[in-house]
Amino acid sequence: MSKSNKVDTIQAALTQPGTTHTVFLTTFRRSGQEVGSPVGMAVADSKLYFMTAAATWKARRIANNPQVTLALCTFQGEVLSPAVEGVARRLSGEERRAARTLLRVGFIGWMWNIIFSLRYPGDKTAVYEVSLVAERQTSRAEEEEHTLL
Repeated sequence: MSKSNKVDTIQAALTQPGTTHTVFLTTFRRSGQEVGSPVGMAVADSKLYFMTAAATWKARRIANNPQVTLALCTFQGEVLSPAVEGVARRLSGEERRAARTLLRVGFIGWMWNIIFSLRYPGDKTAVYEVSLVAERQTSRAEEEEHTLL
């Protein structure tokens, strides 16, 4: 991504379909404790997509509680933007294949796709779609509008 396309919020990232971003994904344990990790996500149709090994704790936590938070971050996990709430949904069938195609952006996306295909074939790779929570988006837009007045 070039500097002219640099984004500073998740909402701004959603306006650039076909791009990828490193996002700090926070999932929640059953106790409510937050667990965060950086993941590569692709943008399409105002949603974010990512993949992980199906046997990871991240995938298990999402299965128990699909509520997540997202913030732009560096590859090392340094958070760069405010966090927003979202809901993760595991994809299957044609949706899964389409999302994996979206994740093959650039050389890095292509390499990760090969690694996942070889190391975690078939259902051993979980592919997720994350939608932002509409209430939060609406209330933040109203707050921004109110501050402009």
